Amino acid sequence: MNPAWQNTVTLPVHFLNGMLRFIRAQHGEDVAAQALASAAIPARLFDQPEARITRQQYVALYRAVAALLDDEMLGLWSRPIRGGTLKYLMLGLLDAPTVMVALNRFVRFWNLLLDDYRLQLSTRGDLVRLALLERQPGTAPEPLGHALMMKLAHGVVSWLAGREIGLHRIEFRFARPRHVEVYAFLYPGDVWFGAGATSIHFAHGDCMAAFKREKHELWAFLKRAPDGWTFSGVQRGTLTARARAHLEQRLGEAVTIQDLAHAMHTSVRTLNRRFAEEGTHFQALKDGLRRDIAIHRLTHSTMPVAALAFELGFADAPGFSRAFKQWTGSSPTDYRKGARQDD
Repeated sequence: MNPAWQNTVTLPVHFLNGMLRFIRAQHGEDVAAQALASAAIPARLFDQPEARITRQQYVALYRAVAALLDDEMLGLWSRPIRGGTLKYLMLGLLDAPTVMVALNRFVRFWNLLLDDYRLQLSTRGDLVRLALLERQPGTAPEPLGHALMMKLAHGVVSWLAGREIGLHRIEFRFARPRHVEVYAFLYPGDVWFGAGATSIHFAHGDCMAAFKREKHELWAFLKRAPDGWTFSGVQRGTLTARARAHLEQRLGEAVTIQDLAHAMHTSVRTLNRRFAEEGTHFQALKDGLRRDIAIHRLTHSTMPVAALAFELGFADAPGFSRAFKQWTGSSPTDYRKGARQDD
């Protein structure tokens, strides 16, 4: 089961642009608007550069775009990945004796489909590396496509193993994005950018493990897609993720960085250094948590703004409204109106 904190994680609105890029280019704005409407996401969110979308909105839009395009990878690769592809991929993995054998089948399956990239599996020491390599040198990486392929591989391996599989390292060929902190909540391991190739690194022991999964379990996994493989729980993930989980349990308390360092069994200096490596800092982490919870409540509930301010530890509603406007560019009331469809 996913930790409670991850249900409140939000994504920058620019993720919508990546998901809609192909459908806009090939089918026009009207079809893109249809996808947004199907996911109950108002187009006016694009007018708010600091707006965020909830996990539920992301999943709904993914499904809407995939259905409209008949492409389970949203048009992000050189050829469409037709509906049902993931099901037949997974059926081919169920009888594998180990995770490593399943990974090899995963690689061969995708290499039959992709024209612009190929997957490569290699072992070095106690690590297994799954890399995404361009077939023609100089192919420009599509960040969302690369991120989704790595998330799919990790999600499938974790599901087969029946537990969250930690990652030693995640590398992306594209440059460090503006909202780098999001990746701390998507991948349970150290994330790096500007690498020679996009890749993820598993522990060899995890890959050699045997597993047993039944078809009825697979149907449940597929029914949740892409939620199950995009937002896998990261209980053992990055320091940022673990710190956020700790802060959410003490949402109304005035937790200091000294308190957090003590709870994380480390020093303040080390905590600050690790946060910097993961693209954040203590205050940004606290503000991001409160922002995400606020957005989730404003989008999915009718909780009064004053009650929400109290829940988040603010002394009064005006103080919360000022902070929320600094985080998103909108007041809580305006954001609630902008994040919902007209009646």
